[in-house]
Amino acid sequence: VLTELAKDSDCIVRSYAARNPNKPDYEAEELQFTVKDTYVSVQGTTHIWYKHNYPNVAPFYTCGCFCGSREQLLMRIYTTDNQGRAAERMRILNALDEKFKEVFNR
Repeated sequence: VLTELAKDSDCIVRSYAARNPNKPDYEAEELQFTVKDTYVSVQGTTHIWYKHNYPNVAPFYTCGCFCGSREQLLMRIYTTDNQGRAAERMRILNALDEKFKEVFNR
């Protein structure tokens, strides 16, 4: 189905189908991270996503107008994702978490 949708006449449908990680020939884009003293960031689907590291504070995320915990971000991804991009956002979030752990060891 995704292969056929990638051939659709509507460019938005083609774009979403091509970026869907369930598409048979899907190739994930290489993510570009920015690492600073207090955060790691990566370009998300529409905003830059940040995971912050401050002493004596649990790591937290900011993205656009969002600021909160991983659980809150997950809820936002799965309850407000009306564009069918939850899988792509989860891939970005997991990559951000991996890079954060690599950099800050937490």
